[in-house]
Order: sequence, then C-alpha cells, then structure tokens
Amino acid sequence: MEVIPAIDLLGGKCVRLVQGDYEQQRVFDDDPVGVAKRWVSAGPTRLHVVDLDGARDGVRANAEAVKAVVSSVDVPVQLGGGIRTAEDAAVLIDLGVERVIFGTSAVTAPDEVAEAVEKLGADHVIVGVDARDGRVQTRGWTETSDLMALDLIQRMAELGVRRFMYTDTSRDGTLSHPNFESIESVIRSVSYPIVAAGGVASIDDLLQLAQLGAEAAVTGLAIYSGALDLERAIREVNKIN
Repeated sequence: MEVIPAIDLLGGKCVRLVQGDYEQQRVFDDDPVGVAKRWVSAGPTRLHVVDLDGARDGVRANAEAVKAVVSSVDVPVQLGGGIRTAEDAAVLIDLGVERVIFGTSAVTAPDEVAEAVEKLGADHVIVGVDARDGRVQTRGWTETSDLMALDLIQRMAELGVRRFMYTDTSRDGTLSHPNFESIESVIRSVSYPIVAAGGVASIDDLLQLAQLGAEAAVTGLAIYSGALDLERAIREVNKIN
C-alpha cells in the first residue's frame, strides 16, 4: 500500500480543513513547493494535491502553485479540485500531473468523466467519492446529494473508471481515525483499486487500511501536526507490502 502525503491549497497556501469546513481552516505553510519537497524527502511514491478553491467554486484558482509543485518534485502527482471537464483534465496531464481526480463532475457531468477516460486512459483518471453517512458530497463538500457512494462507484465503473478515492468527510481533518467499516465495505464491493482518505492519525491506522486491501492511503493533518512521522510510516507499511 502506498502512503501518500497531501497538500491542500487554499489561496496559494497549504491548509487543512476540519471535515471540509472552509470556515474551520488552519494554515500550515505559505510555501507549497517547500512542503512538497519536505514530504518527498520522506520517501513517498507520489503526492496528493487538492485545489480547495477549485473544488468549492468550480474554477481552478491555484494553477500556478500546482504547476510549481509538479515541476519541483520527481514523484508523480495526483490532483483534485475544480476539474469539471475532460478538457480540464487534459490540460493538467499535459502540465505533468499523472492522475486527475474528478469529484463533483462524476455526479453532475458523468459524460465528461467518460470522455476523459476515453481520451487520456483509465490510468490517468480517478473518481473521488466523498461521502458523509454514505451519501456523496460535492462542490468541495458544501453540498450533499441523494446519491449513495456505492451507487456512484458502480455508475463510474460502467463508464470505464478503474480507480477510486474514498473519503469519509466526517473524519477528514479530525485525527479521529478512518471509518474502517465503510472503507472495508467499499473495498469488498468494488473490484478496482481504492485509495482511502479521512481521519488517518497513526501508523496503526495505515497498517489496518493496508490489511483491508486499500491500494493507498492519503494522510494530511497527521503529518502536518506531527502526530505521524511520514518517513517512519512509509517504512512500517512497506514491511507488510
């Protein structure tokens, strides 16, 4: 299992939100490139970057910061937030992003996701399934739909999506440990790789996610706050890979 450090961008700064609440933000650093290099020095195989402004507003607002991060590191970058069309995705792949993450558009414009898969290849596309109490949230988690997480995954799989990122938004940015029950349910119900996120607080959390069969786990607040040593976490998880 991969351990993937997160860089969440809001107004060009590295922040963490509590349960995706934009009113509860904590700024950790105003130098995304410096943070990216620091995380990469710990040995991860990729970075997870989110444009929070884009996720909420539908317009990518941290394009320069993303470009700087991608060009400054020698590991693949997966990016989410504000990617609404296949054209948006293609631009990012051309920029050097390895994987693009569709969230809102998977609900509101599934044809765009299908087009991205067709034109870019399934290896370059992830659908982010952000759920609270099983229901999918969109637009930077500011809206909750009636669509259930597993139903969205099924719809996207039928369109050719072959990798999913599942986040329990009630756990994200809380250090309250992942929702192992819901993650296990998703992993058992889906025959494609699942990236787990939300609530990671310890190496034990990561080991349990690995044992459940997650392809990767994203960690943010835990490494920013010092609750989790990224280098050690990667080393411990690699022992059971």
